[in-house]
Amino acid sequence: MKIKSMAFDDLVVMRAQIDAEIETRISKQRMKLIEAIADLRGTVPGRTGSERSGKSHPLKGRELPPLYRNPKNAAETWAGRGNRPRWLTAALKSGKKLEAFLIK
Repeated sequence: MKIKSMAFDDLVVMRAQIDAEIETRISKQRMKLIEAIADLRGTVPGRTGSERSGKSHPLKGRELPPLYRNPKNAAETWAGRGNRPRWLTAALKSGKKLEAFLIK
């Protein structure tokens, strides 16, 4: 191609075609990179994010034996994980010790 001898309108049209081709190639490369990153996230353990390997924490859903019991209502217990129950929080605020609620 002889760019110097081309008409101005032809140069503008060619520039638009080149820009369009560059954009399509960029989008193809971007998709390849996204797929490669997704593959890496799926195989590398310990990664965080929405695309995990599908394995959950080994202790998730595991039921623990209760460690603390409400003396006023024996059905209310707490295993010591998560937020403290309201009955225990209220009792601790009133001055009682946590050890008083331990199940022996």
